[in-house]
Amino acid sequence: MTATQVLTQEIRQLLECDLGESALQLAELECKPRLTDRRLPSNERLHLLRAYCDCLDAQKQHRTSLRVITEFISGPVRGQLTADELEDVARDIASQRWRLGEHDLCLAQLRQIPRTHRTVKDVARMARCAALIRSPDATDLFSELLKRQPNASEALAYVNAHAENVKSDGNSYHDVVSLAKAQSMMQRLDYRGANDELSRLARRHPESAQIRAHQATCRYMLNDVSTAHALYERARVLDPSLMDQMGVYSCLLAASADAHAVYQLGNELLKVDQARAEGWVAMARYFLLSGETQEALAIAWRAQTLAPDFADAYYAEGVIQMASGSVEDALDVFTKAHQLGKSAHTYRAVVEALVQCGRYKEAFVHAREMAELLPRHASALAMVGVVLSHSPESSEKAMRLLEAAIELDKRCAEAVGALASLHVANGRLEDAVRVLEDHLPDMQTDDMYTRYADVLTLANELPKAAVNYTAALTINPQNERARVGMDRVDKLMHPNESGEFDEEEEDEERVEDPNGVGEPVDAAIEEDGMHHPHGHFLRNPDDAGASSPGMLEYDELGTDRGAGSSGGLFY
Repeated sequence: MTATQVLTQEIRQLLECDLGESALQLAELECKPRLTDRRLPSNERLHLLRAYCDCLDAQKQHRTSLRVITEFISGPVRGQLTADELEDVARDIASQRWRLGEHDLCLAQLRQIPRTHRTVKDVARMARCAALIRSPDATDLFSELLKRQPNASEALAYVNAHAENVKSDGNSYHDVVSLAKAQSMMQRLDYRGANDELSRLARRHPESAQIRAHQATCRYMLNDVSTAHALYERARVLDPSLMDQMGVYSCLLAASADAHAVYQLGNELLKVDQARAEGWVAMARYFLLSGETQEALAIAWRAQTLAPDFADAYYAEGVIQMASGSVEDALDVFTKAHQLGKSAHTYRAVVEALVQCGRYKEAFVHAREMAELLPRHASALAMVGVVLSHSPESSEKAMRLLEAAIELDKRCAEAVGALASLHVANGRLEDAVRVLEDHLPDMQTDDMYTRYADVLTLANELPKAAVNYTAALTINPQNERARVGMDRVDKLMHPNESGEFDEEEEDEERVEDPNGVGEPVDAAIEEDGMHHPHGHFLRNPDDAGASSPGMLEYDELGTDRGAGSSGGLFY
């Protein structure tokens, strides 16, 4: 017998003798350290893992047992396990979820096992979970169980009861169907229809946190941020341990550049369950807001390991990659997120990344598809306008689309920013200033103040630009673009005090301005990498990755390059 076999046998003997505490002490001393010993074969480490978890379960430490399993499977050993071994680990995780009463997560875990590989026990547990959470799939699962095990009287009773006596519990049944219908609408991006369905459900179940959370997501996707925030908070009051839709909630908070709120949410979610991805996604967004990009990436990858099919984890990584200037990598993970769960945010993210990569035809296809799925949706129209604005021939059409988007929603940050940038591209600085001035009262975010200050700098209104850069930094001290803009304006307003402009540099900067804008201003901005030869805003290549989260950047189309504090495009 190997040392592993001897150890596991001793632990089982202690458990059989009801010496659970002694077994747990032995497991913590001998099994736990060996789980990370790469010299041991993966199958032996699996035996040690199960022995350790058996000891924890005997002491009813199911949450700890779940954490041990997920940490183990998240490590390097995952690549050494066979498909059958991975399926067994999935069953172990599902068992812990079952013991913890997390029946929806137990069902989701077992669904990851291919249908042809599911055992009778798997199907039976899936059916029970579906019945407990009142899923419409319960009848089908019990029917499948009957085919495999004709003597399963529980399955027969359930199928008969639901086939003949649906009306006996009609309200409950129809509520489940209604919730499933709303979720289906959300997957089809019919957020208005889903919101109407959920509103009817909420009137019948005012204390349901899950319904409130889904309502909040619908409102957020429809750009009603304040209502969405209130609904998310209501859901968390009703159920502080709620995980459903919390990945989207952390996106909303991060889009507002509220680092403290994002950290608080992530911390609370991790206290509830470290084996769930939602808390890690929130923490990844917090580290991005704090400017710690590498830490944010590592945490996003951890979330993906914990939940390989969780779209928000990949979306969060895409935001981080965009902030780092890795546009191709961002496109890959945004596409993955889009495949796992389409939403208004994933559509916008994919379109934006394609535009940044210069793949305008693909961007137009996705933008048009988004507009077809979301008729009369301001952000959808704005995305089409953003793509069309790249072509000089389509400039007027793009402008009409952006203006139509603003008419639909005057708080649509993507449309306002893109329209202002298009005016700058066409040399109409006064129109760009007017657009931003008209909408700044409705969107007083650090991003909009920075946009406005950028245009004012181009228009040589330096004192006014300085005031708006200061306002942006007051809201978000981490806004790097506002800080750089403020430094530039300060140098232009006080060249002698800075001591950085000698006569030779001033001669070089005072180039002739074809647009009639203040000469030293345009020259300094071109030197800083902001002014495109065609009049578009560009990000300074030397500042790649330095952008603060919550800060939008113009690209050559006038689109948002980074995370939008007002529109929530990239969070």
